[in-house]
Amino acid sequence: MQDVLMGRVEPPFNAGVMTLMEVADAYYARAQEINRLLLRGEREGWILRGSAHYKFRTGELRVFLELAHHATALGSRRVTNEQLLHQRSQTGRSSEGGVGDYEDDE
Repeated sequence: MQDVLMGRVEPPFNAGVMTLMEVADAYYARAQEINRLLLRGEREGWILRGSAHYKFRTGELRVFLELAHHATALGSRRVTNEQLLHQRSQTGRSSEGGVGDYEDDE
């Protein structure tokens, strides 16, 4: 999963410009589900502080959650940028409201 979020491996599906955001959000949700289960185990006493499960939750899983969260935000920015570019192409205007701010207009 980390390799997908880092762009080293193709994602499991293609949703166009929304791919990174959708994949990262799905991975984040699954990681949070695992986190919740581990926390329940700690609360119920079958996962002890210092155990392998505890160390996984406080180490690798925490880092992965942060990575997935940031990838979701990056994917969202990419979607917003594509929306802006599409809007500009439809109206022929820049974000400042001027006309002719494109190289295509020369």
